[in-house]
Amino acid sequence: MNRAALLIGTLPILIAAAAPSKDWRQRTLASAAPFIDRANDEWTRAIVTGAADALAAPYDADGVFVGPDGSTVRGKPAVRAMYAKRRTDVHVLKAVIKSEGRVAPDADDVYEWGMATMTVKRGTATQQASGRYLTVWHRKGSSWVITRNIAF
Repeated sequence: MNRAALLIGTLPILIAAAAPSKDWRQRTLASAAPFIDRANDEWTRAIVTGAADALAAPYDADGVFVGPDGSTVRGKPAVRAMYAKRRTDVHVLKAVIKSEGRVAPDADDVYEWGMATMTVKRGTATQQASGRYLTVWHRKGSSWVITRNIAF
């Protein structure tokens, strides 16, 4: 068998071996899920206590937070500072976050969206506040970090 025939015969095998398997999306989502679930769970406690370190922990060093008013905060230290200077006349009594969907556009990114609801006390008035969010998670080594978080 000549080399050209051997190469042509093995080319489909090489292409198939190099192609990503069809379940890469499920593996990507499964890899990110514990990080997303932990961050969401920690957020519900940290937003009540005002623990700025915990609120900023899942962000990448260059992560961006976009507020409902369109204001942006870039970088984990700036996100931490944003949470640390929360208004003192507003107290979050309870918070719930509901992740409504996740999709993996590639092997290193996951888009997550959902709704956050808080019971907030301002002065003597207690009210419900809620908003939608879209978060972009990115694989960094064996971890997942927030690169963009948009609060609506």
